[in-house]
Amino acid sequence: MIKHRIIIVGIFSLVITLISPFVFYSYFETQPKILNQQLSFGGPFPYAEQTITLPAGEELYPLEIKFESPFERETKFNIIPFILSFVCFFLFFFAIYSIIARFFKGKPVKEPQ
Repeated sequence: MIKHRIIIVGIFSLVITLISPFVFYSYFETQPKILNQQLSFGGPFPYAEQTITLPAGEELYPLEIKFESPFERETKFNIIPFILSFVCFFLFFFAIYSIIARFFKGKPVKEPQ
């Protein structure tokens, strides 16, 4: 039973970790001095890095940069932040899953007489 829960939550956490760079964007309020930036994406620990050339016009800012697919742009993956993100998501979802499962499948508590 516990093995089944761990596998389900592990797969779900892995999927959420892999999708996270597409959810968390990079944001620039003003134009930076260096227009060629290496941006990190992902969450809660950014693990995917892409090199982006920002536009030169002041009127284009504030600017929100979205993660592009690794098939379209060269992407560097850092393994330690990826593992930390996966563990954070796994612990969070396992706790939520355990609480909900206990709530619906819990045994009634016997009152002392």
